[in-house]
Amino acid sequence: MPKQNFRDLSDEDLKAQLRQKKQDLLKLKFQLSANKMLQKSSNIKKLKTDIAKIMTILTERNIHIKG
Repeated sequence: MPKQNFRDLSDEDLKAQLRQKKQDLLKLKFQLSANKMLQKSSNIKKLKTDIAKIMTILTERNIHIKG
């Protein structure tokens, strides 16, 4: 998902997205360790990138509120 789409979401929605993506990442990592194979290993990288984007936006908003 593009970073701009994440910026349009509320904090609560971002936190929900973050939880969901972390769960999805955990599932993919489990599949990788159990089967030693994934259909698309690029999904792990994409999930990590999305998690980083969401965390960055939440941090920016938190700093903006305090600053």
